[in-house]
Amino acid sequence: MIEKTYKQIKNLNIKLDLPLVIIDADEVIVHFAKPFLLYLNERGWALELNGYNLSNSIKNIKTNKILENRKSQKLVIDFIKKETHKQPVTEGALKALHNISKFSQIIILTNVPEYAYEDRLKNFKDLNISFPIIINQGPKGPALNLLSQGFKEPIIFIDDNLSQIESAKKYVPNIYRFHFSGCDLVSKFLPKSLASTHNPKSWQEIEILCNSLLV
Repeated sequence: MIEKTYKQIKNLNIKLDLPLVIIDADEVIVHFAKPFLLYLNERGWALELNGYNLSNSIKNIKTNKILENRKSQKLVIDFIKKETHKQPVTEGALKALHNISKFSQIIILTNVPEYAYEDRLKNFKDLNISFPIIINQGPKGPALNLLSQGFKEPIIFIDDNLSQIESAKKYVPNIYRFHFSGCDLVSKFLPKSLASTHNPKSWQEIEILCNSLLV
């Protein structure tokens, strides 16, 4: 856990007697793959996902040649720097977040690079999403463990990344773990998770589950 994550969590005003829902940002609340696909197309590249990562997925539109990973990573970084401030929201997220917040606390735990953190804040402000946004690097288990200390009420963690679901199970096995992506480009490639407690297919289903588990 980086120092900034620790300080942000310690500065939170969390109520230990109110349920807590901790949610990832990219591909859960906001789209990444869809705007990235458009970004690439405008520059002569195509995105053809064949699994749950970007390796060997970027091709030259004219030659169909796969872009080497080092150059692919540069495109990803450039996209994050230029587009994080305007990522579109996933279907159903705003309504579900509003309804879930009526009976729980919501915290957004994102692995956005530190150089794009202010852009993430702007993006969510423009979307009228006003929940605390905690920056993280690497596995989220340590941050989840810190967030859950002293809690008397149920906690739900929602993420599209299987490794983060596994990290949550390792560090805080007693919380609910939802393996979910709000992007249809990505969700079909989600690997089967043995570490999750639930595998919802939509924000509507998430809202129903939260209401059932937390109220």
